[in-house]
Amino acid sequence: MMMEISMELTDEPGSLAKVAEALAEANINIETMCAIGRVAPNVALVTKQIPQARAVLDNLGINYTVTELIKLVMPDQPGVLASFSRRIADAGLNLNSIYILSKYQGDTELVFSVDDPEKARETLNIHEAVPP
Repeated sequence: MMMEISMELTDEPGSLAKVAEALAEANINIETMCAIGRVAPNVALVTKQIPQARAVLDNLGINYTVTELIKLVMPDQPGVLASFSRRIADAGLNLNSIYILSKYQGDTELVFSVDDPEKARETLNIHEAVPP
């Protein structure tokens, strides 16, 4: 399962490099990420290696939050995002984040977070396989 780790970094040269280097040193793979902001840069990383990433960030003294992500594959066509986000909204869910992982042969693979993951799975008819 992929999770989102959000953190606020200082606005100075090397802040992201310090985190990225520490994650790389721990052999943690970042599936995707985004960063936004200038005064208080917010960085969000997506990884499957949550315990290891937590340990690295704890060691660096960085405050962070971890959020469950839901994986979905949808057609790569105009209007699909509009339909998806409307279904989420009509279910009374707040879409907190969305990341595109890949685009391949007419499909877009993404992960997203909402305020009620179970309700989102029901709304979108997503049934994740649970290992035995």
